[in-house]
This record gives sequence, structure tokens and C-alpha cells, in this order.
Amino acid sequence: MVRKSSKARPKRPSLRLGAIDTAGIAERLRELHRLGDDPEFERFPDPAELFLMLRHAERMAGELKQPTECPVNVVAEAAVLRAELWQFLREQADRGQLKAIETGRSAGVPWHHFAQALCVTSKQGAYQKARRLKAEQVRDPGERRTPEVARDHEKRVMAEERAERAQVLVQERRFPLAQRIGRLLLEHRDGMAMDSWSTYWLGELAETIDNRDDATKRARFTGWVESFVRAIQAHARERNQPATTTEGARQALALATEFTCQERP
Repeated sequence: MVRKSSKARPKRPSLRLGAIDTAGIAERLRELHRLGDDPEFERFPDPAELFLMLRHAERMAGELKQPTECPVNVVAEAAVLRAELWQFLREQADRGQLKAIETGRSAGVPWHHFAQALCVTSKQGAYQKARRLKAEQVRDPGERRTPEVARDHEKRVMAEERAERAQVLVQERRFPLAQRIGRLLLEHRDGMAMDSWSTYWLGELAETIDNRDDATKRARFTGWVESFVRAIQAHARERNQPATTTEGARQALALATEFTCQERP
């Protein structure tokens, strides 16, 4: 006797339909109803009104006829298109419902006020349903629609935001020196052999060097100095020629290169 394995079968990941050509599908459904001699075809809703159109198509599905010389099964194809459009609307409804919940929570609405609207019986049920809706929007292919997925996503987002804030702080502290180097680079720009990329980055420095009034802008400027250095050095390597043609430009670029390569605090 063969013993069945006790190992649980892994659950198959749920899939999302995502972005589809709703206008094209709706027009095709309308055409199928024309071919099927929909007795109320003149009342067929505008394809832009997906919900009304689907209700009409559902109501008239049993009245469609198969044209004698038409190679397409009109009723069958129309049914598949209706199913696809209903799936699209379901996904849009999930997204819209989640946005409504998030807006309400931001306005101070307690969880138990959402219970009836979400068809649950407790504030915990409302919270869990909101987490599942969130998971559906942020999960990667293969991930389940669970509150844990939403929490993991939020942790990743928070970690990325913390890392970005830390990077801004580091780059902002380097800004005073980056600004002085930027002025030197601009002063000696005629002595530099630049391509389109290095010209672009130097142009960014020129346009913004005196307009850095918050931490993010100052950090971004510091990064542009580094981008300029990498671009002009790469161009020099490609041409196998020096990146500068004058002593002043050489010294300015040397200082900028040292700044770019130095270990950050």
C-alpha cells in the first residue's frame, strides 16, 4: 500500500489581471452583440460605461443567436469577454475601496465604523480586510493576498525611506564643499573635454548652484557633482585622452574626483 505524502501541496499564487485594453474589449463585446442580433442592440450602453454595458450584456446573453456563416461562437466569446471585464472591475473596486478606507483613517474614522461597509462584524475584521486589500495592491507575483504581505511591504517601504533620509543627511553635510567645487568646475569649464552627458550634468550645476534652499536640493546637487565627475572620466577613457586641457581645469577636476571618491561618513 502506497502511503500518501503528508507534505502539504503549496498554494498556487493568485494572479491579477492588471492593465488591459478595456475600450477594445468593450467594443468587441458590442460587435458580438450586433452579430448575435441582440434584440435591444439600439439600447446597448456606451462602452465607456462598463458596468451598465456588462449588465446589458448579461441580461441579453440568452437572446443572442449564432449567425449561420460566422466562424466565431458569438455567445461563447461574449461570455469570456464579460468575465474578463468583470474581473477588471473587481480589481478597480478593490483599489477604490482601499483608497476610501485610507482616506477615512487619515480623517480619524475608527475601524469599527468601517465594519458594516466592509461586510464584517468587528473592528478587527475591518482592519484585517483592509490589510488584505492593501496586500492585493502591493504584493509581488507569487505572493499571497494576506495581511502579512502588506506588513512586509510597509516595512520595506519604511526601510527604504529611512535609507533615503540617511543618504540625504550625508549628502547635505557634504554640500558646502560640493558647492565650492561646482564653482571651480564652472569657472574652468572651457578647459574640459566633455561629451553630452558631462555637459548635461555641468549644466544642472550651473542652473542650480545658487538655488539650494532645502536639504533634498542640497543633497541632489552633491550627487550631480559626482555624476559629472563619472561622466567626464568615462568620456576620457573612451577617447583615451585627458579629460582636461588646461592646468586650472585639471586641478578643479582633481579636486572633484577626490571629493567623489572619498569615503562618506
